[in-house]
Amino acid sequence: MSIYLGNRLVSPDYFTVTSEMVPPRSWNPSPLVEQAVRARGYVDAVDLSDNLLAIARLSPVVGAFFIRQVGMEPIVQVNLRDRNRMGIQSDLMGLAALGVKNITILGGYPARIGTEPNAKEVYDLETMELVRYVRRFVDEGKLFDNTVMEEAPQMTIGVVENIAGKPVKELIDRLEAKIDAGANFVRTQLVFDLDLLGEWMEEARRRGLHERSYIMASILPLRDADHVDAVLKIPGIAIPETIIKRIKEADSPDEGMKMVVELIHKLRTIDGIRGIHIRPLGGMDRYVSTIVKEAGLMNRKLEKIAEYAS
Repeated sequence: MSIYLGNRLVSPDYFTVTSEMVPPRSWNPSPLVEQAVRARGYVDAVDLSDNLLAIARLSPVVGAFFIRQVGMEPIVQVNLRDRNRMGIQSDLMGLAALGVKNITILGGYPARIGTEPNAKEVYDLETMELVRYVRRFVDEGKLFDNTVMEEAPQMTIGVVENIAGKPVKELIDRLEAKIDAGANFVRTQLVFDLDLLGEWMEEARRRGLHERSYIMASILPLRDADHVDAVLKIPGIAIPETIIKRIKEADSPDEGMKMVVELIHKLRTIDGIRGIHIRPLGGMDRYVSTIVKEAGLMNRKLEKIAEYAS
């Protein structure tokens, strides 16, 4: 129940900070590298999205190579929408060859919302199936057809979970099934409503899932009124009216940054939340370093990163 930072698994009492990066719509990795350099020293790892919002972008596997060149730890998303099991295995072997030790498995938004609405969605495997296959890939060094590799890779498996949209029992049933299948760490969908998260975490704690997985809350600094409207169109996102009103009245990225810092302080008090994942979508990536500093996250002790048996 952890993630890798460097060659070591993080201990449960270390509060991890990660940030999402969206690969460019170009073969040139320079924007990705520049963003990683700006985040270096402020976040523990960067998460590379995989054709976010069903828009074709530079491969996150290739992006991971360049991220490692500048001394950053990559977490690579693997979406089920775009690949069959052969393509997924190729990516997993490639990531292991690069030394990437953390992946996140997710379904991916439907193709119809992106730039290629007529694209054929693959979904050869379901999330739970892929988690089980990757667990065996890591623990036993086996490919999906049971072929044994010369050496098993070091890798942790992450999943993404909604905290809204269904009764909390159904949501936690799904979370528990993914953990049973072998997920090591969990990132929530974007958190704006602490009451929703509180209810979700209460049920997760009741079942002891916070002790079996490393749970991180995802947050997004809202830029302005237009950004709020765009985020509300993303499936599975719930934003309280008080926050919508506050951001739209201010209509400034400074207010969004202030709001997210306040949110981080509250998240750190919730039992079972082991870290935060900053998603600076909509051009907010330049605020990541400021958010981390303003939230008092620069004083975390890296020596708490210790070998931990997941």
